Amino acid sequence: MSRDLSGLVKEHHAFYEVLPYYLMLEEKHGSSSARTQKLQAGFDVDVYGLNIKSELALPGPDPDYAVGCAGLEKIAEEVSHHASGSCFLEVISFPETMVFDNRNLNTVEGMVKIRISHRRGLDQAADLPEQQALAEIEKQLHSLGVARR
Repeated sequence: MSRDLSGLVKEHHAFYEVLPYYLMLEEKHGSSSARTQKLQAGFDVDVYGLNIKSELALPGPDPDYAVGCAGLEKIAEEVSHHASGSCFLEVISFPETMVFDNRNLNTVEGMVKIRISHRRGLDQAADLPEQQALAEIEKQLHSLGVARR
């Protein structure tokens, strides 16, 4: 079943949230003076879509979930081609996971994560290239009608 992405966004009331992506770094690993440092290495853009069927079902077998994942992968690929520096984008699907939204009467949702990070080294924090990639991802999502929560 061929469907356009903006139609799926509307039908499944898609929305997204932006969260910082952190790495935990341990200095002097294994010693008694070991210290853990929390470093923001990028952003996670979690895109949700409501399950519009009346039964509880995992999103993986649903063809709409596959179309949504493919559309987000295409967006991430396009943004990564224009990203500067060593900015890195990846799309992570969760086909075997249902998300229950307590804020919206326990509705069931599927989720896909777009992770924006870099390949500059584990000790390097997110910087301008990751912020620019986030802005472009948000612009693309808004153009499809995906609202930020």
